[in-house]
Amino acid sequence: MLGTIIRLVPNKGYAFVRGEDGISRFSHCRSFVDPLAFDRAREGQAVEFDPVIDTSAHARSGGARAINIVLLPAEKP
Repeated sequence: MLGTIIRLVPNKGYAFVRGEDGISRFSHCRSFVDPLAFDRAREGQAVEFDPVIDTSAHARSGGARAINIVLLPAEKP
């Protein structure tokens, strides 16, 4: 699914990604396919990801998560 990073919290190692379906999903820095991508990520950046529902006991906000995140190149005008 395509989406956008809407909030990035680098000092805590997590981000929120809004998919093209309008749902905001939690993601951890380990959810990025490239281990260095989290450090390069910016708010407003386009991404591709797999949406999942976390059903574990510690899941919050309905458990919507983004995994296997790949940063997409910026579109050129």
